[in-house]
Amino acid sequence: MTRMCRGRLFRTLALPALLLVAECGRYEEPPPAVPPLAPVAPLTPVVPADPVTMALVVPGADDALFGPPRPDPSTLEVAWAKELPPLQIECANTRAKASLVLYEPDGTVDPIAIDVFSLIAADANGAYPFQQRLVQLVVKAAHHFDVNSLVVVSGYRKPRRKGMIDHHAKGEAVDFRLPGVDYKKLAAYLRTLPRVGVGVYTDPRTHYVHLDVRDASFHWLDASPPGVIWREARLPDPKQAVRDAEYSSESDLPVE
Repeated sequence: MTRMCRGRLFRTLALPALLLVAECGRYEEPPPAVPPLAPVAPLTPVVPADPVTMALVVPGADDALFGPPRPDPSTLEVAWAKELPPLQIECANTRAKASLVLYEPDGTVDPIAIDVFSLIAADANGAYPFQQRLVQLVVKAAHHFDVNSLVVVSGYRKPRRKGMIDHHAKGEAVDFRLPGVDYKKLAAYLRTLPRVGVGVYTDPRTHYVHLDVRDASFHWLDASPPGVIWREARLPDPKQAVRDAEYSSESDLPVE
């Protein structure tokens, strides 16, 4: 009897305890409080890049962060181009004349000057656009001898025979003189340039120099009288390969 009472008492006390434990398990520890979000700064508008320097254009910005400021256009000028005097071009056959400046102040070639040269050099053979490098070398020669005029004896020429196109027929050659400059000295100077053809016409009635642009230099003498074609005499050029291999576009500029 006593044992039954103990069991009944145990069940009486254990049931509320179990209910209390179960009820406590339903509650968990609350999560920590979330701090408020910091205010978001407004988005900075995209700043366009300067087309010249590709640096961000931000007034008052630090150059170390945003690159150098836009360059002054005057700093783009090069001394030799700015100081190069105009060159007077004359055609020996038509007496047409024009004054041209081949280079812009920044050293680039003015394409209009090439057109002017081509038109003034035209004669009965017609006009044909000259190669830029050819005109550059003519200007370089005039600058070397410190003269401001040039006489074109022959520029564009139609092919002599069908299928035979020489440098004159492609706008790559010009026969010319520099007033006051001996033709032999002019030819000797042109032979120091890379990738050119230089011919010297030695008849007393000619005395002019042929200049053309080509990949491998070739130099010759021509004693043909006017209107007659004789065989050319090639001049030796032992430094031709080395000189031509050292060619660069700067070789064509009127600087020494």
